[in-house]
Amino acid sequence: MLPPVHVLLIEDDETDRLLVQELVALRGRGRVRVTEAHDLPAGLDLLGTRAFDLILLDTKLRDVSALSALRAVGEHAPNTPILPHPTFITVEMRHAARQRGAWDLVVRGWLDPMWDAVGDLLAMKTENGAKAQH
Repeated sequence: MLPPVHVLLIEDDETDRLLVQELVALRGRGRVRVTEAHDLPAGLDLLGTRAFDLILLDTKLRDVSALSALRAVGEHAPNTPILPHPTFITVEMRHAARQRGAWDLVVRGWLDPMWDAVGDLLAMKTENGAKAQH
């Protein structure tokens, strides 16, 4: 049996949090455990108390710019992949996000690309875990 994957979801919109939870429940088949944070300070507090395998980050949080949020999360969890999901992505935003530690970028509301990115990370974790056991 594969180990569970722990995901931190930093998202201030309740509907979006529920949508991601449903996506993970349907596609993760019980393997993905999501911990929710309703704002950046709550997410940073959680990052200070435990490790996560992936961080899903809303880049339209209230009271903080996308790049500031990405920088803060990257500083708190420098070895954890961050998957931001902004509403609008420009070439400049994509480049700046990758420089600040984003693993990939997903457009808000596009669930298949979000799950594909999460699935890719799960596959990488599974492969790395299998290599470590040999």
